[in-house]
Order: sequence, then structure tokens, then C-alpha cells
Amino acid sequence: MKKHKSIVDEKILQEFPKYRGIDIINHVYNSFNIEMAIGFAALYSPEIIEVDGCILISHFYNGDIEGLREEYKDTQTIEKWVNTWSIGELVKYDKKLDKDILYDTFGECLKQFWQMRANQLFPDKEIIVELGMELLGENGLAITMYQQ
Repeated sequence: MKKHKSIVDEKILQEFPKYRGIDIINHVYNSFNIEMAIGFAALYSPEIIEVDGCILISHFYNGDIEGLREEYKDTQTIEKWVNTWSIGELVKYDKKLDKDILYDTFGECLKQFWQMRANQLFPDKEIIVELGMELLGENGLAITMYQQ
């Protein structure tokens, strides 16, 4: 038997103030309903659009490519500006869960899934999904996606 570990370390349960189950999967099905599961699926695999050569997460795009071209000029800068978001702003804040390890784990999961999604949709393009602190002025850990 060969075991392939999850991208989420089971030890993360120790950081939860109240966990429900013997492992992370057990915690999920004891804690969340189908509505939440579908919502997170959309967050991990977002709708991505192509606009004037730019690859953008549609939820973050304001619909004004002309204005973005006027202000930022090049495609990569536009993509970074639209696609960069604070990890902490993608979920509801809970003081009991305000721990760097939780945001780091969530960020790494998003990064991996967004990268898989980009690779699936654009196999001939080099898409970078990056995590970093205060990217483009965002608060704390942030994620972005852009073409190389």
C-alpha cells in the first residue's frame, strides 16, 4: 500500500477550538451542510474568464477592461490587480480562529486548486498562482494569479 497524504495535515485539527470528529473529513461532514460544501467548491475552482488577453477570476472583475488597460497598461499588471485578494477576506472572520497556521493552510489549499484549475483551462499558458504577504497592498497573506 502506498499512502498519498492530503494537502491538509490532520494535525491542523488541534488548532480548531471545537472540532467534531476523529479526522478532518469526519469534522467536515459533522460540521457543514451541502450549501457550504458547494460554496467552497466554487471558491476552490472559481469561474475564470478571458478578457482582452487577460485571465481573470470573474468574481473579482469589475467589467471595465478599457479602464484597467488605461490605468495599468500591461496584461500581467491587470491580472495581478484584479486577481489579488487577502486570504482573510475570502472567509468570515472568527476571532477564535485567527491563527496564522489556519490562514496559511487555507492559502496553500487555494493556491494548489487555483493552479490546477488554471493548468486545466490553459495548458499552453504559463499561469502563476502565488501567495505572499501584503501583495499589492492587501492585508496579511494574499493570493494572486497571473500569466508569466
